[in-house]
Amino acid sequence: MWGEAPPPAPRSLSSVSAGKDHAKFSPVATASYRLLPEISLLRPIEGEMAERLQRCFSSGVIALDNVNGKKVARVQDARMDTCSREIFRHDDLKSLVKMGRVRDHFIFSVESTGILPPDTLLQEAIKVLMGKCRRFLDELDAAGMD
Repeated sequence: MWGEAPPPAPRSLSSVSAGKDHAKFSPVATASYRLLPEISLLRPIEGEMAERLQRCFSSGVIALDNVNGKKVARVQDARMDTCSREIFRHDDLKSLVKMGRVRDHFIFSVESTGILPPDTLLQEAIKVLMGKCRRFLDELDAAGMD
């Protein structure tokens, strides 16, 4: 058509930086932790209730054993629990289970973008932390504080 201006030429903007400038430039992935789940059955749970209990948890958390021809629930691996809290939707089951966390047992998850393996990232992070602790202790000594 007459009188229309041509579309503008495409432009691209880019920058090069490091993680010290902004976190978006840091080439690492997620690092997180959680406390170990603790699950206790307050009394034996058998039969159909045991099967429903098993369905309330992630696969591998609750096992069903055959005891004298009856299915009996037991906690197999609490670590596999994803804390869905599905158990609390069942009035007849929620009072039979005690759920909590082991306060001094941490489960760490460290991902990597592939440049360094996760175990190397963790070792390097520990070295940095230890260096910071040493500097802090040196500053306390220099200030005459014990």
